[in-house]
Amino acid sequence: MEYQSLLLRNARIFTGRDFVEGNILIEGGKIIEISKREHPADKVIDAEGQPVVPGGIDIHAHVYDPDYTQNEDWKSGSLAGAYGGITTLIDMPLRVYVDNLDVLRKKIEEAEKNSYVNYGVTGGFVNGRNKDAVTLLAREGVKTFKVFTARPFRAEDHDIPDIFEQISNVNGVAIVHAEDDALIELGERKYRSFDNPLYYHLHRTDNAEALAILKVGFYAYETNTQLHIAHLSSAKGLEAVAFVRRYYGRVTVETCPHYLYFTRDDTLRLGNYIKVAPTLKTQVDRESLWRGLDTGAIDVYASDNAPAPRSEKEKDAWSAWGGIPNLEIMMPFLYTFGVEGRRITFETFVNVTSRNPSRVLGLYPVKGELAVGSDGDIVVLETRKPRRISASTHHHKVDWTPWEGLELKGHPLHLLVNGSVLIEKGELVGEPGRGVYVGNIIKRHRKS
Repeated sequence: MEYQSLLLRNARIFTGRDFVEGNILIEGGKIIEISKREHPADKVIDAEGQPVVPGGIDIHAHVYDPDYTQNEDWKSGSLAGAYGGITTLIDMPLRVYVDNLDVLRKKIEEAEKNSYVNYGVTGGFVNGRNKDAVTLLAREGVKTFKVFTARPFRAEDHDIPDIFEQISNVNGVAIVHAEDDALIELGERKYRSFDNPLYYHLHRTDNAEALAILKVGFYAYETNTQLHIAHLSSAKGLEAVAFVRRYYGRVTVETCPHYLYFTRDDTLRLGNYIKVAPTLKTQVDRESLWRGLDTGAIDVYASDNAPAPRSEKEKDAWSAWGGIPNLEIMMPFLYTFGVEGRRITFETFVNVTSRNPSRVLGLYPVKGELAVGSDGDIVVLETRKPRRISASTHHHKVDWTPWEGLELKGHPLHLLVNGSVLIEKGELVGEPGRGVYVGNIIKRHRKS
């Protein structure tokens, strides 16, 4: 139900770098006051003294592909995201190329009807043949464009500078899957004869990631392109990012929950159910990524959500589907293992889940902040009672999860999207179709 005014009371509100005790008043979907004052409102919600943060923004989630709706769709993915504290999802291409207006509009139309949260679309996969589509997509509010340096959607090295120039010309962001294809080919020749999930993870190395990051980093430098490295998986990759940043500052980087939890040794237990690309690395790499979050060297926490039915996972190690369901564990995982685990501060938690993704997208502070004038995208975290992750109760479309049995705190006690209550006391009370297309905000920012 829509309310013209809503008061979120008795809250520990994270603004700036610390908490304040007070209330948030929302009118017309916008935050209009943060104070200790009680106001009459059409709807009052008690935060019960729990932490209140800006809604999460996931800039890298495979949610809706018109040819793969058996994997995930806007209804299942956005609802799983909401239960993971996400109020804005940017859909990443999965298999169907988003390089024309028909596909873009199809994705937007489906989200408009079926998404529980705000939504956007990343263009791609951009290569030498379709790079001119960047300008067309940008006019429709697309900010981010996916570029692969490796199979299966590889852009040739000699085309990447031109692609980056196209992206730079529209003030876009190049989101790059950075692995060197020649080193992947070498790894396949070494390990392809072994039908064992461990050898799949061994064949795409940290060297492949670091080399590709160095290449695209300097391509971005030469073309003055905002570069975002997707799903960082290794210590060497992080070192490569640091090296590029010595010369060029317009580089951001994300990592994902699976790289912060699993290592390739976990394939002995979970097999192809944790097959992902880039591959899982070692405990040393995992700890390096946590340190990168803690120090600010890693800017963004993203899901890279990409589940598939069991039949696609239960194949040989090389043809099994790569990707896992991550949306529902997003904020709870990072809160439990990051904040409660004393690996990161609460400020870092908010920065990487909300503020920094919003800045990458050019939405800040409309999205990603708790401030007067910001949209009412708000999560009240339940930090007292853990919730057990299970495929029997999660909201993803698939009937499995590698996170089965994990006890996590930090799931939404209440969740608001544009001031509208979607989750109240842990229960779904809202309907799909309440989110907005953030591309319209991006278009307004471009004009101003």
